Amino acid sequence: MLRIALALAALIAVVVVAGTVVSAVAAAAGAAFTVTEYQELNASLPNAGLIAADTFQTTRILDRNGDLLQEIPDPDYGWRTFAPLDRISQHLIDATVAAEDATFWSHPGIEPTAFGRIIAINLGGSGSSGGSTITQQLVRALHSEQISAQDISVSRKWKEMLAAVGLEQKYSKTDIMTMYLNQIFYGNLSYGIEAAAQTYFHKHASELTLTEATMLAGIPQQPTGYNPSLYPEEAKQRQSYVLDQMVKLDYITRAEADAAYKEMPFIHEGRQGGGLVLDHPHFVQYVRMYLDEMYPDRDFTKGGLNIYTTIDTRLQERAEQMVAEQVVQLEGYGARNAAMTVVVPGSGEILAMVGSANFDDVSIEGMVNITTSAQQPGSAIKPLVYAAAFEQGWTPGTVVLDAPIRMETPGAIDVVTGEPMPFYEPQNYDRTFNGAVTVRRALANSLNIPAVKAAAYIGGARGVVDIARRMGLKHELSQPVDDYGLSIALGSGDIWPLELTNAYATFANNGKYVPVTPILKITDSEGRALYELDRRKTLAEAEQAIRPEIAYQITSILTDSEARRLVFGPGNLFEQTQIELGRPTAAKSGTTNDFRDVWTMGYTSDVAIGVWVGNTRNDQLAEIDGIQAAGPIWSRMMDELHTNPEFARLLLGPDGQPVPKEFPRPPGIVDGTVCEVTGGKPIEASSGNRRELLIADGGPFNRCDQLSPWQQADLAETLKLMRERGGAFKGGAADTIFRYARAVRFNEGPEPIFPAPDPPEQSERQP
Repeated sequence: MLRIALALAALIAVVVVAGTVVSAVAAAAGAAFTVTEYQELNASLPNAGLIAADTFQTTRILDRNGDLLQEIPDPDYGWRTFAPLDRISQHLIDATVAAEDATFWSHPGIEPTAFGRIIAINLGGSGSSGGSTITQQLVRALHSEQISAQDISVSRKWKEMLAAVGLEQKYSKTDIMTMYLNQIFYGNLSYGIEAAAQTYFHKHASELTLTEATMLAGIPQQPTGYNPSLYPEEAKQRQSYVLDQMVKLDYITRAEADAAYKEMPFIHEGRQGGGLVLDHPHFVQYVRMYLDEMYPDRDFTKGGLNIYTTIDTRLQERAEQMVAEQVVQLEGYGARNAAMTVVVPGSGEILAMVGSANFDDVSIEGMVNITTSAQQPGSAIKPLVYAAAFEQGWTPGTVVLDAPIRMETPGAIDVVTGEPMPFYEPQNYDRTFNGAVTVRRALANSLNIPAVKAAAYIGGARGVVDIARRMGLKHELSQPVDDYGLSIALGSGDIWPLELTNAYATFANNGKYVPVTPILKITDSEGRALYELDRRKTLAEAEQAIRPEIAYQITSILTDSEARRLVFGPGNLFEQTQIELGRPTAAKSGTTNDFRDVWTMGYTSDVAIGVWVGNTRNDQLAEIDGIQAAGPIWSRMMDELHTNPEFARLLLGPDGQPVPKEFPRPPGIVDGTVCEVTGGKPIEASSGNRRELLIADGGPFNRCDQLSPWQQADLAETLKLMRERGGAFKGGAADTIFRYARAVRFNEGPEPIFPAPDPPEQSERQP
């Protein structure tokens, strides 16, 4: 209180000396001075510290290593990044004091004689009042509504001085200087010295040289007039004044001042990037979309946050290179675009996201992020369809009839031709039938007809959409469920490639759904963590989307190189990749009708990768399937992640150790036996049985010579269509169906005679 009293007494003394007519002084000041007035004014002002802390700051988006991806300016103001005093160049601090307030470190917040000059000017009508102290300038910046700089009256100045004295009683000189240097406007949309240093010199405030510091310290008096990028000569003149003041106050020598003045540092016209995305724009756009979706009530453009994302820029650059190189190889097939996502299953971290082959290529609409846009997945959706069938009693050993199928679809319209579709008659990729096949063989070889029958078994599209939602496909699949029909089993429903990768990661997690995330950590401007991904808990606390046993069964099929050879042959890319990695590697390709979208999806125990190839406008490709077009990108990335130590570290588990190569076997999985002919329970031990991974409390539920009502109806319809329409069965394939019928003592008339006519001109793509 003694310091307050001395400051106020000094003001009173100046008023008495400067004004010969006390009433005039009273009128100018608005009221007779009292300590009560001082107390009331400062009590009415908002807390300065809270205002300073709550002022907008620039948010930064960074990669997981701290590399800058984008700075987000405040749309209403510009840039501000808080910097504590120990991270500000001492040259800048000294230059600011010299330029703005020589006695800052000793005065009580005001220069009493300055108020005397103001009174004299108001009484005499002429003269110069001089500048405000740093504390007074801060008061105006913090309390602009209560003490407006636009108000040039003596009463406003009086309030400003009272508030400055009050501010000095609450905060130390260091605190006041810190607030000032982080509040003051330096022109060019830059508030605070850190923003100014970044804007004009593309460096931190702590790195400012004497030359740079004295140039910036001169700006606040006239932020536009002394802007060195606009008016370099005026800025240089102002710098000269600042340097002279520093010499006068013994901060520097004359020799140092002269040397600093002779230097002319390079002045940038604006912020690096100017708020634009500096790198990897598709991912940065996704980060902002993700934040808006997850936190709709929070404005991340004003918080001064540091958003550490999950991508590694070096891996991202490698992924972009792989995609671009493969697209060049596919030019002859008419494929001009590709996309890829790389996800850590156990934490959901997106390590890389390539939204297109070239963001800047307008001819391919490269700005569209394919990974978060609607695409048809083709056969890449089939693992989810079979997982839903497993939930209702099917097993990898269940036998399905790959034979002619024809379903009535009254009122249906072909989405491509617009013509009526009175029936749905799907075909396999090679337009042949394979007879009675196990689910293991059907999924491993991506046969279409068994997948359609699996969808029919689970109740149609509703069952597929339900499991898709649980496993991570949250966007798209937005049409009324009944509109999809059974073709949804072949990928007719639009999905996001990113979310399909998430679904495959759910299989890798033994059925636990860990949502993908682009956010690793969020800190405030002073480095305090506001959010941090806890990799130790994400998997343990994740939702069990499907039973672990079912996920394990699907994985066992997608890693079964022998079962895949029916269509893909021995030594195919998926088999070779698994051999080279020396670990179970699940893989599934997909190709949509007319070769418009081609895919490869897959995972190991520590990473899931999804690759799409096609054209943004859905233009048709030449005949090429997923393993040929998308497979090489997928395989190269799998190899890079597991053999390059720089990238392999990104796949380490929460304990810092490599994730075990083998997928963990759930306790409910048993090595069981099924009947080879129908997939039911063996009647007796014989050579007609096969070993299969089964669930202890799951199917099969019927004996080898028994069928469920659904199977009976399917067999009856299959034999009927075989008699009526025939079909292009592979060698011996038709006999497997008759054997199936005999095993269950099913008698539906004479067996058809083969070879039979080709099926109608309609097909669905699949590998």
